[in-house]
Amino acid sequence: MKHALSFGAARTLRRGAALGAMSAALVAAAAAAPMAASADAASVAAAPPAGTLNISNRKTNLTLEVGDVGASGKGQVFSRFARGGNDVEQQWNFINGGKLVSRKLVRGQTVCLEADSAGRLFVARCVGGKQTQKWAFKLANDAPAPFKDAFRMQNFATKKCLTSAQPNVRGNAEVGVGSCKGGSLLQQWFAAPLVRN
Repeated sequence: MKHALSFGAARTLRRGAALGAMSAALVAAAAAAPMAASADAASVAAAPPAGTLNISNRKTNLTLEVGDVGASGKGQVFSRFARGGNDVEQQWNFINGGKLVSRKLVRGQTVCLEADSAGRLFVARCVGGKQTQKWAFKLANDAPAPFKDAFRMQNFATKKCLTSAQPNVRGNAEVGVGSCKGGSLLQQWFAAPLVRN
């Protein structure tokens, strides 16, 4: 009987240690994930659509576009009316676990959407494992058919969400990153498969 109690106590201790280690691992993973930093607890992580996409803002209906790229290799990002066709400046692909890659090549290299802690958004040469170039794709509005679902994109490093400004007089809008706000239409985006003219 004494042996059985010792064996049972040892098994309980081992199970407790295993559960403690598992809990610690889950807590660490949650702390590292953008979902944990989200201001909207109702956000649901989702797989981004496959293929080449046009990404448009729900409020402004303007499409994300790559502008001029300077000597530093960093390029402007803004939004304007969709041009369709073969306009690579407005074409994007989600690849490699969260990178948003422009179809516009810069000096023969691919460029990725990137954010910094100051809220600036730009494209730069894609670098594997760079957290400032990694985005979580989250369902913001689960629309019934035939309407399109809206998504938020949250940067892994800054924990901030892709955000559009209101359009200016030329019909363009600045785009940056800001604190995630669950109901903000300026942070909701449609990712639609490319429609060629």
